[in-house]
Amino acid sequence: MQLLLAGGGHAHLGVLREWIARPPQGMETCLVSSERHALYSGMIPGWVAGAVPLERMRIDLAPLAARAGARFIRASLGAVDAANRTVVLEDGETLPFDLLSVATGGDVDTSSLAELGERLLPVRPMHDFVARWPAVRSAVRAGRGQRIVVVGGGAAGVELALAAQRALAGSTAAPVVLLTDEPRLLPGHASRAGDFARTRLERARVEIVTGYGVGTPDGVLLADGRLIPAACVIAATGPRSPRWLRGSGLALDDGGFIAVGPDFRSVSQPCVFAAGDIAGRVDNRLSHNLSRSGVHAVRAGPVLAENLRRAARRDEAPLRHYRPRRHSLYLIATADGSAILSWGRAVMEGRWANCLKSRIDRRFVQRHARLGLGVAGAAWTR
Repeated sequence: MQLLLAGGGHAHLGVLREWIARPPQGMETCLVSSERHALYSGMIPGWVAGAVPLERMRIDLAPLAARAGARFIRASLGAVDAANRTVVLEDGETLPFDLLSVATGGDVDTSSLAELGERLLPVRPMHDFVARWPAVRSAVRAGRGQRIVVVGGGAAGVELALAAQRALAGSTAAPVVLLTDEPRLLPGHASRAGDFARTRLERARVEIVTGYGVGTPDGVLLADGRLIPAACVIAATGPRSPRWLRGSGLALDDGGFIAVGPDFRSVSQPCVFAAGDIAGRVDNRLSHNLSRSGVHAVRAGPVLAENLRRAARRDEAPLRHYRPRRHSLYLIATADGSAILSWGRAVMEGRWANCLKSRIDRRFVQRHARLGLGVAGAAWTR
């Protein structure tokens, strides 16, 4: 039985942990990822602000896969043929599979900002964002009146706007601008969370602009005709499905993501599973509780691993369902030593919340780093 894990997302980290704890019988596993290191998304704003070193938010997938008994291939997906059970890599190599699990994440929807050209900096792929940010920061620091515009009023947009402003503190740069097309910040959270975020942004002298904007070669043009000049526009908007899904033969949801049930199994191809941002649950009333966030991707890991075991054994027992909690804990960093805690209607803020966030983030990364320690292997990658 050949299992192909496509992507190094949080859900697949959970599968590898389960394989290390209890190796699967009669199954060969191959992990394919475009990058050797997975970046922990919760630490990206801290890195932008200059508070978190890059090496502390990276998880080396190669030794982790080796410890789990999996072959690791560093490559990007080019196409998936679900009917013939094959994956084509960007270099043309074809990999067969009996079971396929996808946790590659999604792209950022930048269609309205495409005219910005090189001034556009999407938050995903995260490796591209991390590679480009230092040069952007240096250029903006050196140029008087240059602005950074962050598009998106959700948690990612708020965190990155505050982090960018912190990174530019003391420079001659104009304030960072946060552009959101919704009147309330942090939609999906209690209104008090949005109020806290607005207060933090105002204290940090981040300008908040409400409206819809499109990209131009010089900046962002608002619907009312105003132009926000920008040296860089960080796109922290919603996810977009990758192009390779369109010819995969898989059933997709309304957003173009892999349509799955509560067991993470494709509704059209029983040999395919998907979790994280790449998946869209279409099964029942619980689907509205599944915002695309790392919280659910992390919790998906053990359930996905067990279902892959059962599918490989062709168990008659039904697959496990992932049942999201009614409320999830979110910790939103404000780049000033504090954080906003949001859990349903309960919203609080303070330095203690940031300490809690830092502890959770460090524990997650260190846990996977320890699992890969001491694993020798010249054959980690092809």
